[in-house]
Amino acid sequence: MLWSWLLCVITLVATASCSNILAIIPAPFFSHQIAFTQIWRELSLRGHQVTLVTTVPQNDPNLVNLTEIDMSDCFKIVTEKYQISKTAENVLNMWNWYDIFAQINRDAADKQMSDPRLQELIHNRKTTNSTSFLWNRTMRSFWLLGSCMTRRRFSSLLWRVTLSSIMLWVTQRIQIMSTLYSLYVSYFEAFHVGPGKQRIIDKYFTNMTMDLNDLISNVDMMFLDVNPIIQDARAIGPTTINIGMERRLPSKRPLTNDLKDFMDNAKEGFIYLSLGSNVKSRELNKASLTAIIEALRDVPYKVVWKFEASDLPGKPNNVKIVTWAPQQTVLKHPNIKLFITQGGLQSMEEAVYSKVPMVVIPFFFDQFHNARIMELKDIGITIGRKPSVKKEQLKSAILEVINNPKYRNSIRRLGRLAKDFPMTGLEKAIWWTEYILRNKGAKQLRNPTADVPFYQYFLLDVIGFLLAITLCILTLLYVFIKKIVHILKGIFHVKVRKGKKIQ
Repeated sequence: MLWSWLLCVITLVATASCSNILAIIPAPFFSHQIAFTQIWRELSLRGHQVTLVTTVPQNDPNLVNLTEIDMSDCFKIVTEKYQISKTAENVLNMWNWYDIFAQINRDAADKQMSDPRLQELIHNRKTTNSTSFLWNRTMRSFWLLGSCMTRRRFSSLLWRVTLSSIMLWVTQRIQIMSTLYSLYVSYFEAFHVGPGKQRIIDKYFTNMTMDLNDLISNVDMMFLDVNPIIQDARAIGPTTINIGMERRLPSKRPLTNDLKDFMDNAKEGFIYLSLGSNVKSRELNKASLTAIIEALRDVPYKVVWKFEASDLPGKPNNVKIVTWAPQQTVLKHPNIKLFITQGGLQSMEEAVYSKVPMVVIPFFFDQFHNARIMELKDIGITIGRKPSVKKEQLKSAILEVINNPKYRNSIRRLGRLAKDFPMTGLEKAIWWTEYILRNKGAKQLRNPTADVPFYQYFLLDVIGFLLAITLCILTLLYVFIKKIVHILKGIFHVKVRKGKKIQ
């Protein structure tokens, strides 16, 4: 996948007290773009000249140091060509998602790189003489990303993002499927996805002297938009920084009066339903859509449903549809009871920070993993959706999460822990970015295992040496014993012959 090498590459060109920063986010998805908006904003406010290539421009006139190159047309590749909602519901599985998303990101990158504005940046010496690179990730790093910082590739430690809840339950006890899947992804990356990435590099960077592997090895630091309290803590090196943060950006579209009145008047409480920015509720198959409508009709709560159409046939009286809602504002409303979500990382984090329990309908990628985390932490319930969502299952999950106090208590505790850090994620991101600027890189912090050959990292040379020594000792021992046996047999035969002569 393209995001496994350029999800967010920041090229930093050092100046005296501030820097020219080129931020490129090829992955066109809204959630990947918006996750780092605060970083660009803060860097520009601190005097750095930031040029941002994005599909979600802020267009804030107050950010005079922020120049945005609008690539929002790239997002049409996802919404029109691939129809990600239908693909996720009907086609996507753990064995083909890697190929599909590789195609999406490859097309998005090709579209972006061919843009004249980006071509000008590529061939501009002022922006190509870079001193360092940072990678930002909106989810757990895959083995390829992790290998540029450390060679920790054991299947028992890998993040199993695409395995279903049942498969996760199994692989927590046996690592066979995890190992096979890791080998499959490694093979696919090396022989299918990797060459595709290299072709894009060769096509648009004609003077590039480094290949893809060289670029990966040249990464100074990786930011993970992950809060280790919400996700699971992992062993990472000093150049991998968790910056999971509570996003507090002013909304471009404030809460409308009718939506505010609807939530304020929900004295019994209300439910918020949103499947994120990639999965569209209006594109769900008929069976799933009908099941959700009927389940919501039967619960004694009002419902705010982010629905990407102005009309919903069969809409229950207790449901209000909105084509868009300021999610953080809705989640922080005192009357909210429950968040029905697809399990995206940003949605999960925002719910935790707002202390709202969840019902999860996962569709693809990391959403299954996030859903499993919610269940393990008792902050939500996951329901299946293949081949479609079931009415009684959804209704039961809604009532269980709302009426069982353990979910609300668990997420309140988790919300407190998630914020209990000496620095915010934004502060860490800015501090480490400027650290790299001050020191022209972070190679001094590089994990030494990242440069250790494969055979040394897995101690194959040591194991081979010990096996050779053991084999030599066993061989010598065998020869020695065989020789002794031969001598003893000779002595025995001599004695036997002498005994016969005496007789």
